[in-house]
Amino acid sequence: MSLLHMAWRNLMNRRVQTLITVIVVSIGVAMTLSIMMLSAGIKQGIVKASEPFGMIVGSKGSANQLVFNTIFLMDNPLANISLDYYHTLENDPRVTQAVPFALGDNYKGFRLVGTTPSFFALKGKPSDPPYFQLAAGRLFDKPFEAVLGAKVAKETGLKVGDRLISGHGVAKSLQHDEGHKDHPYTIVGILHSVSAPSDQGIYVSMDSYWISHEHAGEQKHDDEDEHGVTAALVKPRSYVDLMKMYQEINQGKEAQAVFPGQVIAKIFDMMGSGEQILKYISYVVLGMAGLTVVLALYGSTVERRRTVAILRAIGASRSAVVTIVLLESVLVVVFGCVLGTALGGGLTWLLSDYIGSQISVTVAVAYSWDVAAVIGGVALLGMIAGILPAVGAYRTETARYLHTA
Repeated sequence: MSLLHMAWRNLMNRRVQTLITVIVVSIGVAMTLSIMMLSAGIKQGIVKASEPFGMIVGSKGSANQLVFNTIFLMDNPLANISLDYYHTLENDPRVTQAVPFALGDNYKGFRLVGTTPSFFALKGKPSDPPYFQLAAGRLFDKPFEAVLGAKVAKETGLKVGDRLISGHGVAKSLQHDEGHKDHPYTIVGILHSVSAPSDQGIYVSMDSYWISHEHAGEQKHDDEDEHGVTAALVKPRSYVDLMKMYQEINQGKEAQAVFPGQVIAKIFDMMGSGEQILKYISYVVLGMAGLTVVLALYGSTVERRRTVAILRAIGASRSAVVTIVLLESVLVVVFGCVLGTALGGGLTWLLSDYIGSQISVTVAVAYSWDVAAVIGGVALLGMIAGILPAVGAYRTETARYLHTA
């Protein structure tokens, strides 16, 4: 009978104790891996969601609110900037692309985003293809035509040719709201999913937005400056132009310029504090798992002193006895790591799916070298935890326990 087989038999002789030890180890591994993978996945998802957006210009106020409203379609819009000011940005010779946004209505909780066809030409990098691609239909080219984000189409069941009536405000109202019933929208296109909050948008022309709010250009020209646009995405020609415009806009009194990356970095900093606390908790659980392995193996060694003495009496060397105990430790930890890795992956997948359904940010679930390092560290910890019981077995006095009844 091999030493490995003997170690396995010993574990099976105390199934309940072994199972509890494996479960404790697996919980510690699962917690640690879930925290690491979710944190990394959320960060990747947020960065991916902001890829095509450069400098955002909006009215004075909270930079976080401006970014969350414009990119993530969350929070309430800030006050509008005037159309004259937007046109000044658009016609600035330093600007290669300016995209307006107007928010204020919703359909079943999904936000209507007034913009221009240039929005659909946005790219993450100049060499990349357009970030937004049509899955069906075409882009809008006249008022009251709408292009749906992938999640909107999926959850509402709307398709090309259908019509919708938008409601007032950026959130679904619990009260009866007839909305803009005089100005229904016709669905002309549906976008491919980009696994980002943009999937939750309903995109319409700026004219649609103004007309539905009785601010059509020719009819309400005097009111344009008052209502204007909610925000504008501005892409200057060069980095130097970008920094100059950033400073000029923020030094002025009409608007603020925000870099989404800076806001996202602050979000990551806030996430980091909570992430560290959760990691510390998981490390405590891992420490408890290691202690459980030590106690379980040491207890079983004490209980089996007579068995160890018999093994020694029939010719088993001290090293063989020590190896059996160490193999038991290795087997428990390996099973715990395997189960914990599976549980951690499953838990992360469930949580990432839930998070994605709530904010449409893709949380990538992927095992990395950091994850592998944690699993390897736990395995090493388990092997070390087996040293104390192994030393106890090594020191077992053969003659003393053979004479014990």
